Amino acid sequence: MRRKVMLDFLRDIFSALSHAAGDSADKEEPAPAPGVSTVDTVTGWAGEPPYRYIDVSRWQGKIKMEGWAQVKAAGYKGVMLRAVGNRNGVPYIDPTFEDNYANAKAAGLDVGVYYYTNASCEKLADKELAVLRQALRCKELTLPVALDLESPSLAGMPYGDLSNLAAYHLEQIEKMGFYAQLYTYTSYATVHLDMARLAGRWDVWLADYTGKTPKVSFKYTAHQHTSKGSVPGISGNVDLNVTELNYPRIIRKKGLTRLREDK
Repeated sequence: MRRKVMLDFLRDIFSALSHAAGDSADKEEPAPAPGVSTVDTVTGWAGEPPYRYIDVSRWQGKIKMEGWAQVKAAGYKGVMLRAVGNRNGVPYIDPTFEDNYANAKAAGLDVGVYYYTNASCEKLADKELAVLRQALRCKELTLPVALDLESPSLAGMPYGDLSNLAAYHLEQIEKMGFYAQLYTYTSYATVHLDMARLAGRWDVWLADYTGKTPKVSFKYTAHQHTSKGSVPGISGNVDLNVTELNYPRIIRKKGLTRLREDK
């Protein structure tokens, strides 16, 4: 437990320092923090077989078409793509998103998206959501649309206010016509968010790099178990995830694959 608390503390410090680099020409949310576990499997995860997938953003660089084919051949079934990043408080479409979407789909992978929020109020959240909507026009998703809530700058908000803001984001994703999901990591969730409320209504994609099944008081449906995975076709470290849910079947059945205005 003491090791886990220290690792979460170091992750917060890493993120805060990345945000504080005010003279950076490309200041935005930090690159994924180094993970603890380097295993490609999850210890103690129930369910046979689990659905294994990855998530990528511009931090993984350009992934070629043949790279995505290798991802598929390696046994990964899907990918969560970063659709929207945030630089100096300004949301923008990830420069790798369009190519990654087209090539991952062509390789036969299920695709979902996530977007990083740095919004401290609904007005700023609406700006992020508008960019997300733009990115998702004419896209078909068979994995969730996830709110990436881990910004150190938001951690100072009152507990209830930040939870209300998270709920607002997730409700707007649903209004767009997609399957909404909350992404965060263990210490952030337990310290800064009302998880009884949020996890009681929405699916949670939980980052926890201890190498074990997370032991938390709330329900989560997906586990990001390392940020140091090695995946054929992709250079460098890759986040690895697992879930017991058949999201493609659930999402198709509910008709939550496209923007409402595109249907």
